[in-house]
Amino acid sequence: MSANNAATTSRTAWSSRLRLAGILLMLILSALPVPAVRAQQQPPAAGDPAAQTPAARETSPTLAGHRFTTTAVIRGPFITTYFRDAIAVGMTPGSSVPVAVIGGKEVMFETGDVLFTTLQLEYQQAVKDWMAFWAHFLLAGRLGTETASLLSQGVTVTSGFRLGWMLKIMRSEDMALSGTVQVVNASYTAVDLAGFVEGIVEDGLTPDDKLVKDATFMIASTGLSYAWAINRTIGLTALGAVGYGESPDREEGSDWYFDVGAAVDFDLRRHIPAPIGAAVGFRRTSVPESDLSLGNSATIATGRVDYLGRPDLNVGLEIASQWQDFRGSDRTLRYTTAALDFRYYF
Repeated sequence: MSANNAATTSRTAWSSRLRLAGILLMLILSALPVPAVRAQQQPPAAGDPAAQTPAARETSPTLAGHRFTTTAVIRGPFITTYFRDAIAVGMTPGSSVPVAVIGGKEVMFETGDVLFTTLQLEYQQAVKDWMAFWAHFLLAGRLGTETASLLSQGVTVTSGFRLGWMLKIMRSEDMALSGTVQVVNASYTAVDLAGFVEGIVEDGLTPDDKLVKDATFMIASTGLSYAWAINRTIGLTALGAVGYGESPDREEGSDWYFDVGAAVDFDLRRHIPAPIGAAVGFRRTSVPESDLSLGNSATIATGRVDYLGRPDLNVGLEIASQWQDFRGSDRTLRYTTAALDFRYYF
């Protein structure tokens, strides 16, 4: 027991140090001058071919005159500087949920909604024209809104950050490919009513039976991000990554993780009077995201509509459905979220 406590204390100390180092690094890099990026934002001369293509002057992701609508679940390969914030709210449809597992048998209730809320803040800095650094912060909560879902899911709060680097591998008129390296560090705190009662029923009240549980984990990953402007209307974005690190479940140890996804977007500014873009995407990942008490593997389908009236601003409404396994159960939780997403390029 003492060895486990020492290991937990050590992990917590290292997590705190890494968080502080990440914040300091983000502040330092955000203060660096980026003359190369600012130079690209100057209006082209009258004789410059770029003057004939308005999209070429945009600071947002653009290839071959196509402006990409970037979904929240697919990171593009673009070396740009931007700040992003997003707020999402979601809920599961009324469905049966496992309240507890007692004697190897799930105790079920037929109705129970679960409310999800998420706040995301992200900053990416183009340090050079071939390299960018990003920092991403996440705060998420989950709460059962009825007796059954409150007993089953309790109250969960997750916080975490990601620090990453993006390196340009290839860039042509209509294609871009970048490599990514990132570190994920997150922690969660959960009020686990069902687990607390289950432990008491099976073994009586012991020191291992805790109403409030917390855990931290860290994962390092590397991958590729790709974008292709098929034409001035249609674009394709894809990513693939593999990582290795700790599991939110302290009993499972370290493991390998994967992350793959793709999105197709449509630049509709030349086809309709309103400056609108749209995108649909799909992602499959085993990297724990906003809810660490659920299973690792998640499948996400998303659709998004963006306002593209300004070259330096994307304002989008994104609807996403997610299927995620219950940890320790063969059941799947499905929930849908609506997010208001702002991304400002400079």
